[in-house]
Amino acid sequence: MRIKLSMLFALFMSLHLCAQKTNIPSSQIKCRDPFITVDREKGEYYLIISRRGPENARLFAYKSKDLENWDEAGFVYHMPEGYKCPDDWWAPDTYYYNGKYYCFVTVANHAKGIMRGTTVLRSDNGPLGPYKNIIPDDRLFITPPGMQCLDASLYIDKDGEPWTLFCVEWNGPNVTDSVGEIWCQRLNKELNGTVGDPIKLFRTADAPWAREANGKAVVTDAPFAWRDDKSGHLLMLWSSFAPKYSIGQAISTSGSVTGPWVHEKTMIFPDNGGHQMVFRDLNGNLKMSFHSPNEAGSTLTIKDAVIKNGKFLPVK
Repeated sequence: MRIKLSMLFALFMSLHLCAQKTNIPSSQIKCRDPFITVDREKGEYYLIISRRGPENARLFAYKSKDLENWDEAGFVYHMPEGYKCPDDWWAPDTYYYNGKYYCFVTVANHAKGIMRGTTVLRSDNGPLGPYKNIIPDDRLFITPPGMQCLDASLYIDKDGEPWTLFCVEWNGPNVTDSVGEIWCQRLNKELNGTVGDPIKLFRTADAPWAREANGKAVVTDAPFAWRDDKSGHLLMLWSSFAPKYSIGQAISTSGSVTGPWVHEKTMIFPDNGGHQMVFRDLNGNLKMSFHSPNEAGSTLTIKDAVIKNGKFLPVK
């Protein structure tokens, strides 16, 4: 029976691989929170999204040569049996760091009261995994536990030290007046632990453009830092409502992740899209990816990005 089951599983996987779609236009990639990873040696782009599948699969990948047409690449992470946080698996951000690929992803266990936090996965075999958990079960997260944290991203400072920027949700137990917050935390070199204490950077309401969503909360999503070498500024893109889902910008003129951060009045993208990141394509051009519209059926959106006078210009 065991042999028959293994043969059936092998047959299922073979059929699954054969059924993978190819040449899918970007406009038809259904996803939220898209994060593009660039492999310059292979000349490929990768997109890993949250998707459930067989054998506790949680993350699914696409690959592309040109950012316009994508091939399905299959599931790249299967949650271990008995893992404490089976819920959410939101916003997988994938980074190449010190010769390996790491994925920051938001998880939770609603039934057992484990609030959201960001865990870290690692692949020793390239951007398509398989990814494995590297945070011990007694800690689970690189974000502070019990604070309702999400959307952690990785930033490497000028001295080569790794940091994470993350949100504390508007409904977290420690926030005031249902206003979300953005924090930072220094990480160790292995990205499986923290160094020092977390630091609050600002509240969503500090930004002049952010508004309440549905009349009840000021949402904070997706902080992403990009260093502008020309001006020395550190630029942070993040998302909230204004009143549509939008992308805004804060600037640290000191170049430090700890700020101080000054908010731009003009939004980068005000038209119902967000959860953005920035990358350079294979030709060195600056690009921004995000999902739009911010509703059921949102798709991958990629725009040209421009930095001028030490800040991002609105995308068109």
